[in-house]
Amino acid sequence: MTLRIASFGVRGFVGTSLTPKVAMDFAGAFAAHLSGGRVLLGRDTRGSSRMLHSAVSSSLMAAGCEVLNFGICPTPMLQFSVRPYGAAGAISISGGHNAMGWNALTFIGADGAFLDPMGGEAVLDHYHAGSFLPADWAHMGALREERGFAEPYFTALEKRLDVAAIRAAKLTVLMDPVGGAGCPFLEEFARRLGFRLVPINAQLSAYLAREAEPRPRSAMQMAGIIRQLGGDAGFLFSSDLTRLSLVTEAGEPASEEFTFAVLANHVLGQRAGTVVTNSCTTRMIDDIARQRGVPLVKTRVGQAYIVSKLLDEQGVLGGEGSGSAVVPDFSRAFDGFLMVGLVLEAMAQHGKKLSELLGALPRYHIVKRQVRCDSRHGYRALDLAQEQMLAHRDGGQADLTDGLRMDWPDGWVHARASQTEQLVRVISEAKTRATAEHRADELVRLIEQEV
Repeated sequence: MTLRIASFGVRGFVGTSLTPKVAMDFAGAFAAHLSGGRVLLGRDTRGSSRMLHSAVSSSLMAAGCEVLNFGICPTPMLQFSVRPYGAAGAISISGGHNAMGWNALTFIGADGAFLDPMGGEAVLDHYHAGSFLPADWAHMGALREERGFAEPYFTALEKRLDVAAIRAAKLTVLMDPVGGAGCPFLEEFARRLGFRLVPINAQLSAYLAREAEPRPRSAMQMAGIIRQLGGDAGFLFSSDLTRLSLVTEAGEPASEEFTFAVLANHVLGQRAGTVVTNSCTTRMIDDIARQRGVPLVKTRVGQAYIVSKLLDEQGVLGGEGSGSAVVPDFSRAFDGFLMVGLVLEAMAQHGKKLSELLGALPRYHIVKRQVRCDSRHGYRALDLAQEQMLAHRDGGQADLTDGLRMDWPDGWVHARASQTEQLVRVISEAKTRATAEHRADELVRLIEQEV
C-alpha cells in the first residue's frame, strides 16, 4: 500500500506504508513548520491509533513542543479547540471514513483549519530534508493530559443552535458513531440539545462495527429498527465525526449526497451568502443556490480546499457530497455534531419530519463507480479519457478544476484520481437513472481501457 500525502497530512496502511518512523518524521516536520509551541493531539479508537499517538507525541516532545493530549477526540472537536487553547496547531490521528487497516495524521493550523497547500508544502520540505527541531536535554517538550475540552465546544454549539426549538420538539434520535471517536460524547450532546438518544454501535472499539463510510449500505441496521423505536431521525458518522448520512423516520437511508443539500437549504434560509462546494457534489446544491439567489463557488475535493476558498470568499457555508459541511461562523471543520444539530433545528423550527425535508429537495439520480489502479496509471488513464471526452463532448461543457467534469442540461459526469485510495472515482448524475448509468459506464470504459 502506497503512502498518500496531501497538503494537510499523510495517510497509509498501518505496518506497511504508515509506520512509527513515518509518523515520527512527519510529526517532526510539522513541529519544525510550527517552530515548536503548543500542539493539541487527539485520536480515534482504532487499534493502530494508540501506537501512532505514542510515536507522534514522542516526536513532538523531542522538538520541544508542549503537547496537550486530548486522547480520544473527534477531529472537528480538536479543530474547534485550537484557537481557545492558544495552540500553534494540532494533529488528529484517525482513519476517518477509510476501512480498518488504514490510518492518517491530519495537520491542523493555528486557525483550526486543515493546513492549506502552502503550509503543507512547507511541512513536506522539512520532511524530505530531514530538517527537524532537535531540542537539547534541557528544553524537551512535555505531555499534559487535557480532559475539559468538550465543555467549551458544547457551550459554543448550544449558542449556535436554536436549542429551545429542538428541546420543544421532543425528538427521538438514533446515532451511530461506528465505535469511533464520537462515542464518549453522544450523551452530553443529547443532554445539551434535549432529545432522547438511542445509541447504536456506540461502544469504544478498536475494530469498527460497520463500514466506516456513512452511506445507505452502512445504514441498513439503523434503517431496519428506527420505526420500531419511534425514531424521528437517524444519523451515521465516520469514525472521526467529519462525515454524516441520514436515515428518515420511515426507515429510508438517504444517500450521503443529501446531507449537505438539507443543510444548505436550511442555513441559506437563515442567512444569504456564498456557498462553496467541490466539482463532484450533487447538482441539488446548484439548484438550491440558484433558488436562494446566492453565489456558488466550486473548488477541488477536500476539506482543506473547501475551507480555504470559503474564507477567501467570506462565505456562509461549505460542504461536499461525501456527507460533510462546514459553517465558518462556528469553526473551520467538517463537524458531525454541528450537522446533526442543524438538521434537528430545521425539523424543529419548521415542524417537519426528516422525510419531508428530504422530499422538498430537487431530485436527481446519482451513480458512483470506482476503477482500481495506482496513481501513475490512474492519472495517465484520466488524461487519455479526457482527450476522448473533449473530442466527443456532444454539447457538454468541460470543467477541469479537479480531474474532468462534463456538464449537460440534464446532468453531468466527473472523474478524478482519489487522494486517499488507489483508485479513480467516477460520479455521474442526471434526471434519469438510465442516463446517469450510461455516462458513468462509458467513462469507466474509457479509463479501464487505458489502465
